Amino acid sequence: MKPAGGISKSKLALHYLIMVKEVLGQDWLNNHWFRFGASSLANDVLLQLVKQKTGAYQSADYFAID
Repeated sequence: MKPAGGISKSKLALHYLIMVKEVLGQDWLNNHWFRFGASSLANDVLLQLVKQKTGAYQSADYFAID
């Protein structure tokens, strides 16, 4: 399963991960059965990781654009 179409924010990706775990089970949460294919999601995850580490949001200008 590869969800697509507008999954560009990490919060939405978490919703999908929770839904898959609740409906299909923990075994589906691996890159063989379930993966995202959005480079904009990768940028948002990086922004969230930097925010977690530094305590402040960074400008998206500091990260690659698709």
